[in-house]
Amino acid sequence: MCVHVIQASDMPGVLVWADRRPLHTLVYADASLYRSGSLTAAGRERIDAALAEAGAETLATATPCARTPLHSIAG
Repeated sequence: MCVHVIQASDMPGVLVWADRRPLHTLVYADASLYRSGSLTAAGRERIDAALAEAGAETLATATPCARTPLHSIAG
C-alpha cells in the first residue's frame, strides 16, 4: 500500500492525521514538521506513529504511489 503525505496547516490540536483507505493511506502533516520543504526527523517519527495507529505501513516500507492523491480518490 502506498502513502501520500500532504503538508497541511491550521489543524487545531493535531500535528498528524492518517486516513487509511483500501488502496492507499493519506497522511496530513502540519507544516511545523517540515524544514525547507522536507520532513524533519521528528516529523517522520510522528507520521510513522500515526501510520502504525492506523494499521498502515511505515514511510520506509510503503510502496511508491503511482497516482496523485486527488486522482487516487476520484478514480
